[in-house]
Amino acid sequence: MTQLKPAAGPPSASGVRRGGDSFQDLIVWGGAMRVIGPRSPFAQLEVESKDAAHVDDLVLRLTAPDAAGVYTQVKWATSTAFLLEETYLLTRKKNGRSVLEKLYASYTELSANGPAPHLRLVTNRPLDSAHALLGRVDGRTDLLVPYARQASATSAAGKAVDAWADHVGVSRENLLDMLEHLQFHPGRAVTAERAHVRALMVAAGLDDSETALQHGFNTVAKWVEGGQRVVTAKDIHQAVDELGLRRVEPSAILVVQAIDTDPHADEATVALNWIDLFDGDQPRVRVQPRDPSDWQSMDRELTEAAATLESEGWTSTLVRGAMRQATFFRVGTVLPAVRQHTLRYLQGGQLWSTDTPKTPVPLPQVQRTPLGLGGDLAVAVGVAVNPTAAVAEYLRKEATPVGELITIQPADGADDQAITGAGQAVAYAQQIRDLVRQELDTQPVAERVHLFLAGPGGLALLLGHRWNRIRPTVVYEHLGPGRGYTAAFTVDA
Repeated sequence: MTQLKPAAGPPSASGVRRGGDSFQDLIVWGGAMRVIGPRSPFAQLEVESKDAAHVDDLVLRLTAPDAAGVYTQVKWATSTAFLLEETYLLTRKKNGRSVLEKLYASYTELSANGPAPHLRLVTNRPLDSAHALLGRVDGRTDLLVPYARQASATSAAGKAVDAWADHVGVSRENLLDMLEHLQFHPGRAVTAERAHVRALMVAAGLDDSETALQHGFNTVAKWVEGGQRVVTAKDIHQAVDELGLRRVEPSAILVVQAIDTDPHADEATVALNWIDLFDGDQPRVRVQPRDPSDWQSMDRELTEAAATLESEGWTSTLVRGAMRQATFFRVGTVLPAVRQHTLRYLQGGQLWSTDTPKTPVPLPQVQRTPLGLGGDLAVAVGVAVNPTAAVAEYLRKEATPVGELITIQPADGADDQAITGAGQAVAYAQQIRDLVRQELDTQPVAERVHLFLAGPGGLALLLGHRWNRIRPTVVYEHLGPGRGYTAAFTVDA
């Protein structure tokens, strides 16, 4: 086997340009998908616009002619070891202006000719989280304001605001006015950005394959090379049709930010954000809300979100967001198959859709654990791992009124690679549901099902989507190794 050699040195100037151009093309193609996305507020995009000052890499024009546009400047670094830090923002190269000075100049120039613009600095550089000011970019709005405005003059953040204002040569208040309109989008890794653009392609009803994505890059390159700076929705639709990328009807986008923010939540048809309900500054420790009653609040918001989507006429929804098993399952139940709704989700880079044709899989095995604590039925779905011991211990400790625990696993046992594609996931979801129905037929006294899930989030979504003709179901969330479970949502199925 031929051994690949590591790079012999730093990238060449040509390599840096190519990397930057590819990253910019990716951002622009994502902008094109936003223009033709479901019920888009944008009428057209502009590439390297002549009328956008120093924020000209991508301009999205809103449908309303007098509305402010969204102006994006893309900054590429050859290594993510390079931070989006104060030195980077303030350094003047070759007697020119710094990044911050260019952003401020763009803001004042564009504001003088119309409404205050929405500025975006998009970069693959990670944010300098240790900086007193930059480290306080709001994860929900991507803005430094209101934190920068509220910082006292004697604080480290307040001193940074004054230093920035002095650097630009304007008053503190004028700088803060600009920061109210400047969003920071740091750490945009190429792999994550590709996944994001693919999700936008799915929502637009397009083929989201790697080949289709490359066609998108090539289209952007043709616009740039051909000098086509203004690209309308009609132009994008024409390119899509010529490339044969259209597949299905567009989907709504439902973003559920349960345990982490979605940097693109503004694209959603409906976006939910529950992060403030949890303790912890990292997604991995956000497991249950501080107040148990918040499960009911989240449940109401999900139900209302589903009602909004259906009242607007959507019959297909792309689901996005950082969630745990119980939430994935509940999302599936509020937009169920019985109401002819289609759900789509990108699981590990693959599109899992509830309407994907089944791929035959062996009948799952069922493991039985008698508990004798009552008449209810407990079901553990162990696709990635076998949770039987942990679930049984929890049920006994809590004296949950369960007569028997059944664990449903793939025929060859639990494995984190047991499901390799959407067709298998659909088949497993249907088989799991059918096994639970059959079990309930033999247990007429069981008033409730207690459901525990250990597998891909996409499978929980697909299972919830098909969870009908089942008795009322309490779905549980795992609190972590050795910490047991907590009841999350109750579903009338």
